[in-house]
Amino acid sequence: MPTPGILGRKIGMTQVFTEEGTVIPCTVIEAGPCRVLQVKVKDTSELPDADQKAVINHGKRRGKTERQRRADGYYALQLGFGARTSKRTSKPMAEHCKNAGVAEGGSYYFVREIRHDALPEQKRGEDLTVSVLDGIKKVDVTGTTKGRGWAGTIKRWNFSRQGMSHGTKKCHRHVGGTGRTYSTAKGLPKGKKSPGHYGVERVTIQGLDVVKIDPERNLLFVKGAIPGPPTGFVMIRKSIKLKD
Repeated sequence: MPTPGILGRKIGMTQVFTEEGTVIPCTVIEAGPCRVLQVKVKDTSELPDADQKAVINHGKRRGKTERQRRADGYYALQLGFGARTSKRTSKPMAEHCKNAGVAEGGSYYFVREIRHDALPEQKRGEDLTVSVLDGIKKVDVTGTTKGRGWAGTIKRWNFSRQGMSHGTKKCHRHVGGTGRTYSTAKGLPKGKKSPGHYGVERVTIQGLDVVKIDPERNLLFVKGAIPGPPTGFVMIRKSIKLKD
């Protein structure tokens, strides 16, 4: 069975009250509509006749040629979300989106693949809405965390600070021992937790409960928090831990 998934944008957080009066903290996600830009298959024989050939652009002098499209080796849907104007679109991306029925010169800010276990039912050029998640109780949400700049070990790795008594001199928030006992020439051990850039990492939160779906406004309400700032792009998939 294909694995449902869709792209979206984090709007913010709110509260939902149950009939018993329980408060559920929820994140609101604008999920779709997403355009299917490409269908990836294990064997080219599974593609429609119109998609059997691939067009190669060799430039102004040599022009364009066609060849048999190669198999991708796996099933997936390449989706686009967040319309981008022609001014901010490269020519290869504009041509790729044009084949999926996108307006001349247009493209998308957020383009990602949703892997499937079997051949997807959707075709290139179709639009996916939040309705693809109907009947799913839990989802996995992948996003990019907020950037926090350069951070010390206390903020970045949750280290404890040193004592604030008079015996500690100007090193309350220092790293501490760096484990260079064996040789100073070899430097720090690999993987040593130290100060550095914090945030802007790809993170997946698994097993988030789906509270409700608003198909008219393409809104998805999930219980709890998800990575990234408001307006940040996210990828929503059926939970990998959810048994059929």
